[in-house]
Amino acid sequence: MRAAWRITAKDLRLRLRDRSAFILGIVAPLVLAFVFNAVFGGAFGEDAIATVGFVDEDGGGVAAGFAEALAAISEEGIIEVEEFPDADTLSTRIDEGDLGAGIVVPSGLTDRVLAGEPATLRVVASVDSPTTRNIAESIASAFANGVADTQRAVGAVLAGGQVDPDLVSQVVAAAGETEPLVTIGPIEAANRVLDPATFFSASMAVFFLFFLVQFGVMGLLEEQQDGTLARLEAAPIPRWAIPLGKAQTSFLLGLIALTVLAVATTLLLGANWGDPLALAVLFVAVTLAATSLVGVVAAFARTVDGAGNLVAIIAVGMGMIGGTFFPIAGGNRALEMASFATPHAWFMRALGDLQAGGGLGPIAPSLAALAVFAVVIGGLALVVLRRRFG
Repeated sequence: MRAAWRITAKDLRLRLRDRSAFILGIVAPLVLAFVFNAVFGGAFGEDAIATVGFVDEDGGGVAAGFAEALAAISEEGIIEVEEFPDADTLSTRIDEGDLGAGIVVPSGLTDRVLAGEPATLRVVASVDSPTTRNIAESIASAFANGVADTQRAVGAVLAGGQVDPDLVSQVVAAAGETEPLVTIGPIEAANRVLDPATFFSASMAVFFLFFLVQFGVMGLLEEQQDGTLARLEAAPIPRWAIPLGKAQTSFLLGLIALTVLAVATTLLLGANWGDPLALAVLFVAVTLAATSLVGVVAAFARTVDGAGNLVAIIAVGMGMIGGTFFPIAGGNRALEMASFATPHAWFMRALGDLQAGGGLGPIAPSLAALAVFAVVIGGLALVVLRRRFG
C-alpha cells in the first residue's frame, strides 16, 4: 500500500503543477454553472412563466370578477399581469415586441352576460409568442366557461316561469361560489426538486468529474507510452500497486474537485447541496463509479489519445442521457428509463432526495445503484488491467 500511495502522491503533484486538473475539475464547471444559472435559471425556477396584458373596457361586475381572478393567479407567481387603459395601447405594446399577449374585456360585456346574450372576450397576441398566446387563451377560456356555467344555472331557474329577481341574484351568487365537482390539481413532489443554482452546480460538477478522473487512470497508458512503466514494473514493489496508485489518484482528484465545487457554489451561487455527511458519502460513491468507468476505458484502449477520445464520447453521452444539461422527467419515457443506466442520473436524483432532508435514508437507493455500477464496472476494469499490466 505504501508504494501505491507514493505513486498517487507523485501523480497528484504533477497534476497540480500543470494546473490541467484544476482548470478541468474546478474552473470549467464553476464558470459554466454560473453562466447556465444566469441564462437559463428563470426557465424552470420560481419566476413567472409569462406576462399577460389586461384591459377592462367594460367596468362592470363580470369584468371586475375577471380582474380578481387574474390577480389571484398573479399572486401565486404563475404569471404577471400588466393592466392597460385601452386595447390600442395593449396592441401597440404587443406590436413593439414588449409583450406577448393580452386579454381585452370589451365594453358592454357585463350587460350582455346579465341579459343572457352571447359575449366575447378578446385575446390579442403576437405571432412570435405562441406560448404566451396559449396561456392567455386558456385563462380567457377558463373564465368564459365559468360565466357560462353561471348562465346555465340561472337559465335552469328561469325555465320554470316567473321568478323573483332576488332569487335570480341568489342563484348567480351561489353558482359563482360553488366549487366544481371535478378539478385537476397539482401533485407536489416531496423530493427530487432542485432549484436552478443547485441543479446547474451539481450537473456541471458530475459532468466534468468523468473528464477529471481520467488524469489518474490514464497515467498507466502515459507511463507505457513514455517507456517509464517498465521501470516501475522493475522496481521492488508489487505490480498491483501501480494500477492501484493510478486509481487512487483519479479518486482523490474527483473527491477534492467535488468538495471544492460544493463549497464554492454554495457561497457564490447559493446552491443547496443538502446534509454534509450524506453528501460526502454520495461524493465517494459517484467518484468510485466515475473512476471505474475510466478504468475500463484505460484497460481496453491502446493509446492515450484513443482513450481520451473514448472517455469524452462516453462522458458526453452519459451526461446528456443522465440529465446534466436538462432535467429528464415528464418527457420521453424511454429516455427517462435509459437515464438510470448512468451514474449521472442517480447522482442528480440523490441530490434531489437530499433536498427533502433525512440524511442517508432518502438517498440509499441512489447509493446502492452507484455502488453496483462501481463494483460491476470496476471489477471488469480490474480483471482487464491485471491481465494487461499485472
